[in-house]
Amino acid sequence: MMIKKLAGHRKDLLPPTDELSEATYKSVRLDYLTRLPSSQGSSGDIDTATSLVADVNIDEDADEVANINTDMIPSSNDIQWELQRVMASAHDGWVRSVAMDPVTNDWFVTGGSDAAIKVWDLTTLKLKAVISGHILGVRSLAVSPRYPYLFSGSEDKTVRCWDLERTHAPEGCQIRDYHGHVGGIYTMSLHPELDLLFTGGRDQVIRVWDIRSRTEVMTLLGHSSDITSIESQIGDPQIISSSMDSTIRLWDLRKQSTLLTLTHHTKSIRLMKLHPKEATMCSGDSNGNFKQWLSSPGGELLSEFTSTNELSRIINSVSINPNNVLFAGFDDGTLEFYNYVSGKLIQRTKSIPSPGSRDSAIYDSTFDMSGSRLITCEGDKSIKIWKEVE
Repeated sequence: MMIKKLAGHRKDLLPPTDELSEATYKSVRLDYLTRLPSSQGSSGDIDTATSLVADVNIDEDADEVANINTDMIPSSNDIQWELQRVMASAHDGWVRSVAMDPVTNDWFVTGGSDAAIKVWDLTTLKLKAVISGHILGVRSLAVSPRYPYLFSGSEDKTVRCWDLERTHAPEGCQIRDYHGHVGGIYTMSLHPELDLLFTGGRDQVIRVWDIRSRTEVMTLLGHSSDITSIESQIGDPQIISSSMDSTIRLWDLRKQSTLLTLTHHTKSIRLMKLHPKEATMCSGDSNGNFKQWLSSPGGELLSEFTSTNELSRIINSVSINPNNVLFAGFDDGTLEFYNYVSGKLIQRTKSIPSPGSRDSAIYDSTFDMSGSRLITCEGDKSIKIWKEVE
């Protein structure tokens, strides 16, 4: 792995500043100011018609260890991960999206290329509800932490709002839809304080919706290719987006324009995620390169490193947990876990396809709220649960 620290902008023409005090005031990560460069690392069937859940106990069977095909870089300070449960045939097609319950951490929701949305109990993995209405694959999901609402975006160009308290109502639970996109919706984000929903995808624009009135309150123009990620936060910039045009844009919502464009990637950016507790973010491109940034108006580049996956560096999913573990899921089914602070590879493993499937691409992922469990959505129609090794 290659770790590369970048120097900051020239400040010899500016008055002297106390960078540590400024970082403390902004509540951003401080360790990058003094960080040294890192070196290369020396149970049964669930009673549903659509899901088969299997426990995986790696310690009991040596063959399972071989099948997991794990290549670890040992460290006494880094936690390892293992496969805990496999939910085979969770959907009737590729599982394309997942979102975690942000309040109770008791359930999660997935969307598939079968156009279905499914709600699962995180503890028992039993199917709690099936939500139908989309006519093409569901590519993005967002659960509101303030209302019992689920938002979904699909390749059918529609955004829909579902009332989760009415999932079993005979008339269905869809309460709103938002029309305006002219291409598939690949990503969405809810503002943490305002009743605003941000959506983007194939039509290269970010549309901002008032979730109560269904009104499109603004349209953000600037990207020149598919939008792959949208992240929102309380402080400025309130909106950050990534695109297949190899750029990240920080947006000024008041002026409805781009505040800053980051052009350090040379290939299409597949995913970009905010850290759940820090004012930082990480982006990954189709060359397997990761870059860490401050999610402040300056968008300073903190560090960059490269995936060790030589077979396929096409990143489909990136997730970060509160304990500074960065997960990357690849198109060939490879999973990589990194130390988010140092950029060091902790563990590399391969997802084994379910019987009858040729591969198991990782299409989406999320950690639970505690960061101790990882949910991956895969191309063999399965959902897999990974846990920290005790």
